[in-house]
Amino acid sequence: MRIKLRITLVTFIALLSMASTLKADILVERIQGQPKFSDGKALGYFIWKDGDTWKLRWMTFGAEHRFTGRIVVEGGEIKSMKRVDVDTERKVVAPGRPGRVVRGPRGKVVGRTRGRTAVVVSKEEDKIEQETEQVIRFATATDDDVDGVNFELKGNPRLVRFVLEMDGKPRPEEVEVGRTNFKPNEHPLVVRMP
Repeated sequence: MRIKLRITLVTFIALLSMASTLKADILVERIQGQPKFSDGKALGYFIWKDGDTWKLRWMTFGAEHRFTGRIVVEGGEIKSMKRVDVDTERKVVAPGRPGRVVRGPRGKVVGRTRGRTAVVVSKEEDKIEQETEQVIRFATATDDDVDGVNFELKGNPRLVRFVLEMDGKPRPEEVEVGRTNFKPNEHPLVVRMP
């Protein structure tokens, strides 16, 4: 009987400690104001709130990294969302050429040649989109600039959860929030409303 009690107690304590590590909350007051960073001179994610607008940015030192994640709102909805400086998604590989008039030896028009349309490739890998009223999902690759998203909420949200990955792995040590550049070092990062 004592052994079962000990096993139960140890299991309960282990579950309690795991639950506390899974629940990483910070209060919304902690993220007020823009963190200090220089565009393209930092690596990681930066989160802050400016009035009613939430802002998430990510950047690198110049080496290409893949940034993926989602923002989940509980108890409210996303009122608006705006992508910020996502790389151009269409690139002209070869310019087009207009048709030409072909003239004979005496200057008389003898025919016309067709032009050539431009060759354009689309970049399908950079996406930032609102999936539902509660979820924003993104997947981008960047090597030198700042990408991100601004969003506003409506209703009475209880919390906003940021699930952020870099190169396919959680990197909570690369997340800074608010004007003090606080590093919560938690994954996922949960911001709780008062």
